[in-house]
Amino acid sequence: MEVKAINYLDKGFDYDDFIISGEIYIGPENEDFVYDVFEFNVISIKRLYTNFENEMGNPIMLSRGWIIVKEFDEDLIAKEIESIVSKCRHLDDEDNYIELSSYFRRLNL
Repeated sequence: MEVKAINYLDKGFDYDDFIISGEIYIGPENEDFVYDVFEFNVISIKRLYTNFENEMGNPIMLSRGWIIVKEFDEDLIAKEIESIVSKCRHLDDEDNYIELSSYFRRLNL
């Protein structure tokens, strides 16, 4: 498995106070145009804390599809995503996609 592309859907933010949505195109190595699309969010610790501080009655957040960072660094985020994807080495691509769904939200296209 390899990362084919990472797209950020919104980049307007402060470097340490933000929430961003993104998509990852992941597919088998050496096969062009074969991939599945996964969604994820990147949230800063500062924004996460603010959201919990302002949320009344629900201090719980489920974490699948969330990357929590101190400040926005596209290169570090890409390296972390690539590290996760590189660990998926099942013979069956579907098993790889199921494992990746533990970290990211798989889109059903």
